[in-house]
Amino acid sequence: MNKTLYKPVVSKYKEIEPFEMDEGVQFHDMMMKEMGPKTIIVGLATFEPGKGLPCHIHNVEESVTILKGNAFCDVEGVRTALEPYDTSFIPANIPHRFVNASESEELIILWAYSQIDESLKQVDVERIIVDTELCMLPKK
Repeated sequence: MNKTLYKPVVSKYKEIEPFEMDEGVQFHDMMMKEMGPKTIIVGLATFEPGKGLPCHIHNVEESVTILKGNAFCDVEGVRTALEPYDTSFIPANIPHRFVNASESEELIILWAYSQIDESLKQVDVERIIVDTELCMLPKK
């Protein structure tokens, strides 16, 4: 019989305290390292109309799925329009950002980060803000 090294866990959205990651962007950390997973963490982010994240990189892989609304995904000089259920994969250390493409509707995304870096070592996930130009944002 296999011995379980860690237990399954369920987190309830209504029980997770949201926090503002950036102006107009609320995060719900749904499954974090402290809850038991060894290789992934998962959460939701809600963007107010027209709001977005700053250009940044992570030390791990990231996948984002659009759950509600429309987004722009800016990655290394390319802007891609996304709609519900479109999913992105961003390798570690690649400049990127997500922006709510609507001026009137909210955007909700599901994000998942690996907790394993490129050398396959378990690490703490980092977010490092980088020069906006690396994400190809339009001039205002």
